[in-house]
Amino acid sequence: MWKLLLILVFFGFGHVLKAQEAYYVTPIAKSKLKKVNESLTALDWEQAKILAEHLVKQYPEWPEAWRVYAEVYQQTGDLRSSESAVRQLVKLDSLSYPEAFRWIAEWTFNRGQYAEALKNINRYFSFIHDTLSLPYRTRLLHSSIRFALGQKSRGDIGIPQKQAGLVNTSDDEYFPSLSVDGSVLVFTRQTKAVKTPIEKKPQEDLYYLNYSDSAPGVPQPFAYPINTTGNEGTQSIRQDGRLMFFTACSRPDTKGGCDIYYCVKSGEKWSHPVNLGNPVNSRYWESTPFLAPDGKTLYFSSNRPGGHGGMDIWQVTLQPDKSWSPPKNLGASINSPLDEMSPILLVDGRTFFFASNGQVGMGGFDLYVTDLSKPGFSDSPKNLGYMLNTNYDEDGITINAQTNTGLFASNRDSLNGKDIYQFDASPFIPDHRIITLTGKVTNRLTGLPLGARVDLQPHGDSLISSVDADPVSGIFLLGIPDRPAYRLGAVYPGFLPYSQYFSKDSVNNSGKVFHSIELEPIEQGAAIILENIFFAFNSFDLLPESGSDLAEILNLFRQNPGIMVEIAGYTDNVGTDEYNIILSQKRAESVMKYLISRGINPGQMIAKGYGRSGPIATNETEEGRRLNRRTEIKVIRLK
Repeated sequence: MWKLLLILVFFGFGHVLKAQEAYYVTPIAKSKLKKVNESLTALDWEQAKILAEHLVKQYPEWPEAWRVYAEVYQQTGDLRSSESAVRQLVKLDSLSYPEAFRWIAEWTFNRGQYAEALKNINRYFSFIHDTLSLPYRTRLLHSSIRFALGQKSRGDIGIPQKQAGLVNTSDDEYFPSLSVDGSVLVFTRQTKAVKTPIEKKPQEDLYYLNYSDSAPGVPQPFAYPINTTGNEGTQSIRQDGRLMFFTACSRPDTKGGCDIYYCVKSGEKWSHPVNLGNPVNSRYWESTPFLAPDGKTLYFSSNRPGGHGGMDIWQVTLQPDKSWSPPKNLGASINSPLDEMSPILLVDGRTFFFASNGQVGMGGFDLYVTDLSKPGFSDSPKNLGYMLNTNYDEDGITINAQTNTGLFASNRDSLNGKDIYQFDASPFIPDHRIITLTGKVTNRLTGLPLGARVDLQPHGDSLISSVDADPVSGIFLLGIPDRPAYRLGAVYPGFLPYSQYFSKDSVNNSGKVFHSIELEPIEQGAAIILENIFFAFNSFDLLPESGSDLAEILNLFRQNPGIMVEIAGYTDNVGTDEYNIILSQKRAESVMKYLISRGINPGQMIAKGYGRSGPIATNETEEGRRLNRRTEIKVIRLK
């Protein structure tokens, strides 16, 4: 739902209705009412207040006097006085002003007084013959009141707690963002205005917090030029905590009022923020960015044209040339005629959280979850329920899927403003367990770190989790749902692609894996094993799980047009030597035929089958035999 912004002129009460005929309106009273309306038209609020107060004192039984009094105080921001006037209005005339019951329902709904809200919205609906023609907000209010009452009847279970430590202060804290292992927290803090001889305006800045051995440290502000004298906020960090997107307003290079920027951490140093530019940023408002775990899909909120109303959630994809695709609206199943923001997508590639004030909810902004894997997002978003959601604003959600805990921001504390709260997220996460993979990428010959792209992919799944290793340290971190087996890949210009297979058995009880990656420089004689090239049993038919490794070999040829390689096939020791030589030869040829079908010059490849020769592991175990059944790529020549 939305916070109340009344426009009482929508009452349409500028004339005396039939029920008022019992009250005699003198010409003098009408003249004084006209003067109040003239002051409103002229935006002379103080004069309008004086005249309206005199009017209700002189004519306390006249409903129109209370109607204009309510409008004046709404326009001047005194909603309490405005509501009091509307209630007096319906006491005097409960038939001529049906819209008054709707406004009272909305006021009480926004305060969490759901039973009274239901009574008043039902009273309003008793005047309406065609409810389907009512505005969206009114129909939403009616549905939300009934939903909220049902939620309250369940009892206060799973009450979120304020985030421990020094995150929350008397200032406003919101939009938390966690790394995939929960070791880094980034959030926005807005200092309150301070009345001094030189008035200090609210200041919005970004802060970070590192966790060590589960003990939180002290939040630190980001240094200039990330934080400036302007406002920075609504940020999110990539799953490894080394890439941050955030919103900044009124910078010299902004395309509109507020734009999305990004910066990268190398070692301990953050880069200068870069404006994403067109087509992501526009002359409209862009905010609440989130980079998906695949490392190339960015979600954000914008009020640009072409949406469904207000702020909508949009999606762009990073192209091979490093440009962004045209923004795509996520559609009416997520976006409403009102506002949606703060999207996040979990590492399962499907569980999508966001905040909205335009869906059925408890009031204000509520938090929702939906499944992006279903065609057209066919399921309606699910409200996370009471008491995660309340009649206040809840937004800016983030999830640590390894511990099944979540963080979000809420202004439910009237004394301390907006704070960050923690809750149990397990009821909303289909894949309750994930693994996190950390490691280091180095040059095999020199041992120096490399900022390679590292991908982790469950076997038989199109889902990919991707990050870039730190170019200073070579360290990387990423997460993926718990699965039986995985492909680990790494690529870096000037090096042969890396491919590693590992199974769930190598994951420890905490769901963490550490794996070092040594990349082989591209030079004559260099060779790699492609551990994720698979064939059907006793066959040379390539299996779909081979797709990612084959794609990297294609890229190797395209990025090194003069290269010539040998594609070598090996088997285990099961079967005769003659059979294994033939099988390994046909498997090597299958890889070569695939590459030729994708446009690679056959003169750049030689297929060779080595059968059971050259084992790299024992043939006495199934794991050893799996390692011996392999495909290798060897560089024969470079131009």
